[in-house]
Amino acid sequence: MAANLEQIGTRLRFYMKMKGMDIFALGEFTNTSAILISNIIAGKNYCMDDLLEVLKNIPNLNPHWVIYGEGNIFKDEQAPFNTNGESINKNRTKHLLEMQQLLEKLDEIEKSKKNKSQIDDLRARITELTKKL
Repeated sequence: MAANLEQIGTRLRFYMKMKGMDIFALGEFTNTSAILISNIIAGKNYCMDDLLEVLKNIPNLNPHWVIYGEGNIFKDEQAPFNTNGESINKNRTKHLLEMQQLLEKLDEIEKSKKNKSQIDDLRARITELTKKL
């Protein structure tokens, strides 16, 4: 299973958006540089050791998910239950998947700089989903 550098960048950017972090905040949080974070997000000019150093300093982020896109985004595998007896992780996973799809769509729209109303609608839905986490 090979790692796709562009997809690694997309997944790290997704985590940053969830946490409301920019490249400078993540660089500071991980004791690395904003340039390295920027390169990882762009999918160029970094080695796997640099990526692993960044991931090592983000305790709740699942590095396997970042590198291969498999498993949960967070390391916490425990599945607590809500008052309805449903797994909270199941609901959370559903919300996270929807958020990831919306964020990817938002990135596409922002890159093309088209249709501001779509961007506002997507941002509102992402905010709504974030409140449920």
